Amino acid sequence: MKLYMLFFAPVLAAFALATPAFAAENDEAVIRQMEEAWVQASMHHDRDTLKLLLDDSYREITPSGMARSKSDVLNASPVPSGSTQTLQYVNVHVDGDQAVVTGENRFMAPDGQQAVFAFKDDFARHDGQWRVVGSWMSRK
Repeated sequence: MKLYMLFFAPVLAAFALATPAFAAENDEAVIRQMEEAWVQASMHHDRDTLKLLLDDSYREITPSGMARSKSDVLNASPVPSGSTQTLQYVNVHVDGDQAVVTGENRFMAPDGQQAVFAFKDDFARHDGQWRVVGSWMSRK
């Protein structure tokens, strides 16, 4: 019996230690999908999706330094039709029930004008669901 435990204890320990890493990888994938869904919802003024993504406590600091709440974002004017946004250099760091995403958002207006914004998004998991709780953007 002791020989059996000596063999299986390290195997069980390896699985136990691997589970958080696997969970973090899954969380990272979920958060990356949420970032893309957020861009699409912003582009198409999809308020229902934005309501699901943004926590009620959400606060954003815009490139001009203005603070906006979830309500402000939901009531904002849509981006001009024909605009595009592309996320680049996205880095996701998950630490338990908190996550931070950094990267660049490349915006192109229908008239061809472009802008690049550095961003940092803060996520929190509440009741098993990830939500965006804060954002900061700066024009590059």
